[in-house]
Amino acid sequence: MIRDGASYLNALQDGRVVYYRGKRVSDVVKHPVLGVTARHTAQLYDFHRQEFSPPLVVRERESGEEISAFYQPPLQEDELRGRGELIYQTTRQSRAVFNIVKVVGSDALFALLIATRQMDEKLGTSYHERVKRYLQHVAHGDIATVTAQTDVKGDRSLRPHQQADPDLYVRIKERRQDGIVVSGAKVHITQAPVAEEILVIPCRAMTEQDTDYAVAFAVPAHAPGLKMICRPLLEVEGAQHPLEGPRVLHNALIEALLVFDDVFIPWERVFLCGETFYAGVVANTFALWHRYSAIRYRSAQADMILGLALELAEANGVVSKGHIRRNLTALILFAEMQRMGAEMAALRATVDAGTGIVCPNPIYTNLGKLYSNAHYLEAVQALVDCAGGLAVTAPGGEDYTNPETREYVRKYLAGNTRVESEKRFKLFLLARELVGLLGGLETVTMIHAEGSIEASVIELLRSYDFRPMRECVDQLVD
Repeated sequence: MIRDGASYLNALQDGRVVYYRGKRVSDVVKHPVLGVTARHTAQLYDFHRQEFSPPLVVRERESGEEISAFYQPPLQEDELRGRGELIYQTTRQSRAVFNIVKVVGSDALFALLIATRQMDEKLGTSYHERVKRYLQHVAHGDIATVTAQTDVKGDRSLRPHQQADPDLYVRIKERRQDGIVVSGAKVHITQAPVAEEILVIPCRAMTEQDTDYAVAFAVPAHAPGLKMICRPLLEVEGAQHPLEGPRVLHNALIEALLVFDDVFIPWERVFLCGETFYAGVVANTFALWHRYSAIRYRSAQADMILGLALELAEANGVVSKGHIRRNLTALILFAEMQRMGAEMAALRATVDAGTGIVCPNPIYTNLGKLYSNAHYLEAVQALVDCAGGLAVTAPGGEDYTNPETREYVRKYLAGNTRVESEKRFKLFLLARELVGLLGGLETVTMIHAEGSIEASVIELLRSYDFRPMRECVDQLVD
């Protein structure tokens, strides 16, 4: 079954417990701020009506039923590349804002398929079939899934079982005949307040002393005991005029603190329960999938930044200047290094022996992600250099719509005569949205989201094959 945006939005009226700025939200769709994030995801559902290449709707291999392409595990390199291309295209169509729902949920599901197959073969457990059934459930229902991985962690120098408060990592509080009861919290979970289902997985490797923290499960967003406390969407609140929020008033993401206050999870939704070794397997495999998703959506964002810098330079009449050309070159590198990382990750994909799932190459995935992390602020600097100070000091949208000031804005914000004054003004407002309204959020997001710089460094060094390099040197010194 393939749903549309209206069906998805109707499903969110389920009694979920969501707080925004200290107040309980009765309806996330009708909320003046959170509604933007719900409609952002609704656009993803309405994209089903459009033609994408590769298609956004595919036939499930087993049943032949139409499902979202994001819920089809790739078994060929071109399917993996196609998944990345869809992430890129849907981000482009969403005003360069990642439409994360279903993508991040399936990132976790693919990781769980791989890890549970290994676990079942090694330990004789039966988690793999549970994951398969759950994947069929969300695929056939076209359900909006997200993933909650990051625990609040408390004292970072201590392991989960060593924390002063046992709930600083999500844990199994009680094992019952019909399921488990979980307690704890996950932090900065994107789009959880407007999701239907949440995949909860570990964020790190565990020791034998951390048994109660080695847990993975699926939970409905309206489950009793689950409470979501949202961050303030300053970027949406700050867009006082439609011209000042060309992106954020239509497409925005919400993050939330998810509190699990003795939430019951039936066994059929439990995918890891005390098997400490496989907590790290799930965490690392999800990270690989999610970083591949990251460099595809970030490629679309990089395209927007490059295009904006170019058009601002043209509007300012400086596109031929040496320092501007260097800035544009830096932005080309920023965009294409991420795109190249994604292309190579699919071209040199690996195949999981147990499931046949084609996985992104970890070297090229982490190379692309590292470049994105390390060079985002340089990209913003290059954009600002092309824009100039009007990127933050331009008049407001009301000044353009007020007849008393409109002509002054048009007259004195004119630049290159080949570019309309109105367009130049709107380019400055788009730049201000990026570096102002979104500046703090994007700075932290582009450094930390989908794993920090250090996390990618660790994985890159762990995955890299140094043997050919050693052999090259040894031939010279032996």
